[in-house]
Amino acid sequence: MSVFHYKAYNAAGKSVTGAIEADNLTTLENRLRLAGVWLLEAREGAALAAHPTDTETSPLKVKRDELISFFVQMALLLKAGVSLAASLQRLAEDNADTRLGTVLSGLREQVAIGTPLNQAMARYPKIFSRQIIAMIDAGEASGRMPEVFESLATYYEWLDRLTGDIRQALIYPVMVISASTLLVLMLFTFVVPRFVSLLTDLHLKVPLLTQIVMAISNFLLHGWPLLLTAAVGLPVAFMLAMRVPAFAHGFDRSLMRLPVFGELIAMFGLSRFSHNLAMLYRSGIPLVRGLEICATLVGNRAIERAVIEARLGVLEGAPLNRCLANHDLFPRTLITMIATGETSGRLDFALESASDYFNKIIPRRIKIVFAVFDPVMMITLISVVGIVALSVILPILQLWDAK
Repeated sequence: MSVFHYKAYNAAGKSVTGAIEADNLTTLENRLRLAGVWLLEAREGAALAAHPTDTETSPLKVKRDELISFFVQMALLLKAGVSLAASLQRLAEDNADTRLGTVLSGLREQVAIGTPLNQAMARYPKIFSRQIIAMIDAGEASGRMPEVFESLATYYEWLDRLTGDIRQALIYPVMVISASTLLVLMLFTFVVPRFVSLLTDLHLKVPLLTQIVMAISNFLLHGWPLLLTAAVGLPVAFMLAMRVPAFAHGFDRSLMRLPVFGELIAMFGLSRFSHNLAMLYRSGIPLVRGLEICATLVGNRAIERAVIEARLGVLEGAPLNRCLANHDLFPRTLITMIATGETSGRLDFALESASDYFNKIIPRRIKIVFAVFDPVMMITLISVVGIVALSVILPILQLWDAK
């Protein structure tokens, strides 16, 4: 049986491309015809993975809640005994005239002609991450597709709840910071300049604090081109610097050492690591391959490098817990749980327990962070306004004393 890379068109007249296994061109054409696709051209290849660039990718995106709904419904349909192609067809019809419906129709077409679902999903990289594709691949190999879809739904539901909590917690600080910024700008660009002209006319000796405030005001009034350049140039320079592995590693590691916020940032990365590795390992993906995939999913370059180095240790035959213990980024609690899981042969359960632990701690820690952040922000605002007010009052007191 050979692999054929083909180009065809469907009933809607749209061009479709893919790669499937078939005995010959006649068999390929018949399989495509049964799926409602008409062959235009085909060429024989060595293997599906040998031509990753032959598969066109789609720029389509869908909302996270739509993706969660897809996972939940797929789990239910597959548990009920509905075939994979029929489940995709049903959901595509239910979501007709939407971007999700378009994606599901494309998946159904590919699955109907024999393309594995994970390879069909790879055509939509902005919708299905490497984690999702790897888990679907493992689910197809192990025959545990309902469980895989259920795990994905559970994880993304938690992620959606956490994102919602963070957004809700940010509403008040963002409003206060915005109002504070406008107030400070008004003080330094309108109030202070008029006061400076008054002091100049009176020829008073200006205190040091007032001189500092006047200098800041003058810089804001006349140095705005420099500020604008910095506001545009610094983010661009930072993004370019983050492409340098050494800088990105150092920056992420420094973030994890910040007071108050650092521990929360570390917990996010560790939660992603433990949960993703648990799902991948439970789905049948080997530990070494799971570590390779997880390294790109933690969202933290420092943890990513540590996971890559731990994977090399596992390849050499060392236990995972010992490899992770060589890095100070992983807390002792996580190392102990992984060691227990490896000893008992239930590594997936241990990793999932660690993930549940982090997932429970993270929302509480977010509340603590914002409980500290809000008063600090208010004290900072009061201090700025107080300094400006004091810089105005001091020269007036001098004038009063002169009288």
